Amino acid sequence: MRGSLRAIVLTAIGLAIATPLLVGSAPASERKRPSDPLVARVNGHDIHLSHVYQSIESLSLGDQIDARGELDIYIEAMVNEEVLFQWAFRDDFKGEPDLRQEVKDLVVRYVIEKHVRANINVSDEDARRYYDENPSLVRGEHVRVRRILLPRRAQCERMMAEIGTEEEFIEMAKARSLDKDTAGEGGDTGLMMRAEGAVEGYELAFFDMEAGEMRVFEVPQGCMLVRSIFYVNPPMPPFAQVKDNIKQYLENRQEVMLVEQLYSRASRGVPVERFYQVQK
Repeated sequence: MRGSLRAIVLTAIGLAIATPLLVGSAPASERKRPSDPLVARVNGHDIHLSHVYQSIESLSLGDQIDARGELDIYIEAMVNEEVLFQWAFRDDFKGEPDLRQEVKDLVVRYVIEKHVRANINVSDEDARRYYDENPSLVRGEHVRVRRILLPRRAQCERMMAEIGTEEEFIEMAKARSLDKDTAGEGGDTGLMMRAEGAVEGYELAFFDMEAGEMRVFEVPQGCMLVRSIFYVNPPMPPFAQVKDNIKQYLENRQEVMLVEQLYSRASRGVPVERFYQVQK
């Protein structure tokens, strides 16, 4: 309330000239009106009497008494606030970039909280179903390999015959691999899990390889020479031990899905021009 027009009005309300009150002063011919009458309309935005009283109820008791005593003055302050609000929006906060960012942050937080987080619902049964259907992910089964991408299978097979140690594999990956994502790291792919959609078909075979074993795989870009670094397959933890972590994961996944759906609805009719290329 501090800093608003209504706050300024309330501090000066004792000096205001008495004017006819909106409630209780209407002639008998006008007393038959809706239970929630429209008191003002600002550029299509309706302000009803219920909105006025909701605003008054947020005040301290003393301010509530003053506002109800000069209701028409308080309503006028609400109208003026709406005018200023729409005026700032109309010009897209021209000259007030900090204010625009502050308002945008507030609106986005409110929309996300109301339309996304308030609708997230993951039950213990959902967590149990995920636990039963995804044992590999729950256990944390993972593998780590190095790879070298070459144009033809014969090249991969010849290189496999030439490589003996992991150090030789690393040097060959840095010098010869066409895989820009891993060549600089000696072909290291980092940890890989059997996550949903995270591995391609041929990569599932990595989980059957022994440490130090090399295999050649045909890929759309040519051939891939792969050397296993290690494979880890921990025991299955009890459901009670991992239930909260599973629920948090499912809630995060649900949040991402709801945000995408919300953006899809919100973006209809909103022109967007992008001057960059999304990296995939």
